[in-house]
Amino acid sequence: MFAWLQECPHCGYVASKLENELEVPADLLKTDEYLTCEGNDFKSELSKRFYRHYMISKAEKDYGSEFLSLLHCAWTCDNSDDELAVKMRKMALPPLDKIVPQSDEEKNSLLLIKVDLLRRSLQFNNVISEFKDVILEDKIQNDIITFQIELALKKDSDCHTIREVVNKQQ
Repeated sequence: MFAWLQECPHCGYVASKLENELEVPADLLKTDEYLTCEGNDFKSELSKRFYRHYMISKAEKDYGSEFLSLLHCAWTCDNSDDELAVKMRKMALPPLDKIVPQSDEEKNSLLLIKVDLLRRSLQFNNVISEFKDVILEDKIQNDIITFQIELALKKDSDCHTIREVVNKQQ
């Protein structure tokens, strides 16, 4: 993950490639909000880098990049700060909802990501209410949603794997 984004040591711009032209006002990179990651006390420089990339993506109105930056930021917080990991997942939901899927497959993938984000961000009731009537054509995808609902009913926000879903069905 450390190689996914680069940060300019001079101006603080964050991008997947620093050769990319700056598409946001340079003033953004000098604001207290940007420099302090809007007051979030991240434990790692990697978390800060992903959060700053989120801020740039938000200014560019790039919802996909905004979402991924927050998701990756949450992942970097998972082992060091559960509270910030939950906050980043909650923040990732609005840009996720703005992504326009290009196919049914992508739509279903986004649904599976959303149900996991809701559960991992302690929004158990939302998991149940939003997904209790969701039926997808793919059996494993339906099994994943059922598994997520079962975990939500137990108020389980831990990380789980697809292997657990598959093993449960055998």
